[in-house]
Amino acid sequence: MAKGLPLKKIKTDADFKTAAETFCTKGKTTADIIASEEKALISLYGGRAGATLDMLRYKRFWEKVTSSITTVQVRSLPPTSAAAKYHSLRVYLQVQDWIDTTCDLQPEMWGWQLSSGRLDPCTTDLPPAPELLLEMILCICKSDCRSKRCTCRKHGFECSLTCEECKGIGCLNSPSPEPLAVCDD
Repeated sequence: MAKGLPLKKIKTDADFKTAAETFCTKGKTTADIIASEEKALISLYGGRAGATLDMLRYKRFWEKVTSSITTVQVRSLPPTSAAAKYHSLRVYLQVQDWIDTTCDLQPEMWGWQLSSGRLDPCTTDLPPAPELLLEMILCICKSDCRSKRCTCRKHGFECSLTCEECKGIGCLNSPSPEPLAVCDD
């Protein structure tokens, strides 16, 4: 999403402005931040008051499935509430640090995880899709899974043990040795 839309919304939408101002207010709880982020994102993606981010994502997905002749690009959908939660916490920490350089918030409480002596962003606390669906997506590549011909790559997944040839080992679409941090609550 381009930055123009949020800048326009902050001038024209009082609810969006209130949600955005939460990030500039010291002493907010994680629950306050998560709720404000969800309201802001629902507004940015054209959802109605009272909707949830996951409901809006589902609705947008089906709108795209029923009106498109190509595969749905997941990046065009609103984020899941689980992904938005950690993003909002990291944003709050960053804004508070910009406002007050003596900010004493602990990164591990605000969307980051300490791993091997470095901070990695927590991306979600949920799998990317239901396990049954993940088991159904596999590739039959005879090469290194480099191109979008690879079914896994095309759908935004890494190759796995279910893949017919590569088995998710040694191809260019294999999981990295240090996956992104998935946080437990």
